[in-house]
Amino acid sequence: MTCTTEDKTRTGTDLPELPQGFTLPFYYGTFTNLGVDYLLDSPDQKERVAALLAQDHAGRHLSPALFAGAMCLSMNYQLYFAQFEESSSITQEIEFNVVAYPTAEASRVPTLTYSQYAQGTDRTGLIGFCRVHVACDNKHAIDAGRKLFNEPKRKASFAYKMPVPNQTTANPAYADMWKITCGEYDGDLANDDEVFLRLSVNLQGLTGRPVSIAPFTEYGSRPTGTGDRGYRPLAAPLNVFSPYQWFDLHEHSCTDPRVILTLGLADPPRQAKEYLHLINDQRPAGAWVYQSAPVAAQNRPYWVTTP
Repeated sequence: MTCTTEDKTRTGTDLPELPQGFTLPFYYGTFTNLGVDYLLDSPDQKERVAALLAQDHAGRHLSPALFAGAMCLSMNYQLYFAQFEESSSITQEIEFNVVAYPTAEASRVPTLTYSQYAQGTDRTGLIGFCRVHVACDNKHAIDAGRKLFNEPKRKASFAYKMPVPNQTTANPAYADMWKITCGEYDGDLANDDEVFLRLSVNLQGLTGRPVSIAPFTEYGSRPTGTGDRGYRPLAAPLNVFSPYQWFDLHEHSCTDPRVILTLGLADPPRQAKEYLHLINDQRPAGAWVYQSAPVAAQNRPYWVTTP
């Protein structure tokens, strides 16, 4: 049987072209990832999440995944390093994700609890992330995200404190403590007027569970025609080559908050603003962490014997 270009487009057997100047896979030199998941189950919340998806070119073709009847919003902080032939770069970003799947594939999506999903039980690859907004501090990463996946990516600034071997060696009090601030690009993040959010995550004393949740399916789109509807959805896996640590936060009461999200006074982009208002004051269901292992170390000197 001869398959025409039209047939290939309809059945999805072709692959999206790579924009000029880009190659995939894109390899991360180091990768730090902190995710926080929120479960929303009220009719009003579900209606607002559906409205967020409807505003995204890929989201229009997706349905929110349900875990015991609850939708999941996953806020995903990343810090990564990459090397190129003649340059290198460090990037920070926060993805504001709705956990979703292609509506047309609903019959293949497994029925899972949130705990099963968080531990990587879904192997269909259908349950993934729809990014309704991405805050990023690197113009090259913004350009790549927009051209490759039509990510709704915009400039932002970041400040952070995180548990890393160097800092923890000097001050053990920082172990398992994360503080992320995101605000206006080139803004003064000490000033609440220029801050979108402050996220504090305290995992001290908790035992993480190793989980095989990667590769993550990330949904995006490409323009294929004219007008607002002239976009075709796509999916791209993000693979991470070692297990994550997942922390079940269901057991922790509101009087012992492990995650504190504080909204600043700066006005974030519209989709991010709606997203943050949805999860603000909500109790998180879980947190997951990945940090690249150190690959080299400069050790303490010792005295050399002399005659």
